[in-house]
Amino acid sequence: MTTQTAVPADRTTTPAGRPRTPRHWLTALRRTPVSLWNDDITDWAAALTYYAILALLPALLVTVSVIGLANPDATTALIADITAFAPAESGEALRRPLEAATEQRTAVWLLVGTGSVSAIWSACSYLAVFRRAMHAMHHVRDNRPPLRQAHIIVVSAVGLLVLLMTSAFALVLTGPLARWLGRRVGLPHEGETLWVILKWPVLLCLVACLILVLFSTGPRSARGIRRGLPGGVLAAFLWLTASALFALYATQVGSYSRLYGSLAGLVVFLIWVWFANLSLLAGAQFNVELDRPEPEKEPGKDPVTDEG
Repeated sequence: MTTQTAVPADRTTTPAGRPRTPRHWLTALRRTPVSLWNDDITDWAAALTYYAILALLPALLVTVSVIGLANPDATTALIADITAFAPAESGEALRRPLEAATEQRTAVWLLVGTGSVSAIWSACSYLAVFRRAMHAMHHVRDNRPPLRQAHIIVVSAVGLLVLLMTSAFALVLTGPLARWLGRRVGLPHEGETLWVILKWPVLLCLVACLILVLFSTGPRSARGIRRGLPGGVLAAFLWLTASALFALYATQVGSYSRLYGSLAGLVVFLIWVWFANLSLLAGAQFNVELDRPEPEKEPGKDPVTDEG
């Protein structure tokens, strides 16, 4: 059987070698929803949501516990900042287990250990599914043996969790904690003011790094900052827009409370995470459309495969 290797495309030109035009970008944007439907991307988003929930909750518990050990007074502010991002009733559903974790001082290290293992395992599963989704979008067969992928996925999973914990630390780095850090770096008075200015740009950079790490799990033609940047920007925009609209709907309409009762908060959180994953996959699909998908294979030829 003949094996072909996907050749990285030049992201500054079309496959014919011509520079990209506004029409080319608009065409790629118009084709993206159609490709999302044809490639069953909503199903991939549902699978990613399952593993995201399994990874997020232990990671948040570990983060709250570790920060609570370093500065117990900061945990309340951290929990408030984290739950403020969740729409409608889901904030309360998140707050309860996080507050319970802060009360278990005697078993905190056991919680950190088991939570870390659970978060890493679930994050590895999440990345494995994201990798398969990326290859499916590119219509490229992933022939790399699982053992050759394992160490890359584990390192990437740890990197994602570190980015999440760093983002949480950036959220809570205010008030006394910011002044303490400012004294450590030699800026006793300007530290807090400087961090208020830099806080959101730093968070934006962390989110951008997280998206690029996810996109790097795809085939070789999808890797790199220049290749992932257009879809990453679109994914961030779609996620913010979907979050705002969904939060407005869940708050104003309030039908989830009537339908699901006490489970409404969890259902809202699940849907919100599903929107986040769908936005990420939509951004990745947009990158595929910018590269213009490979033409349909001729009869008698094997599909393109990826060894990387």
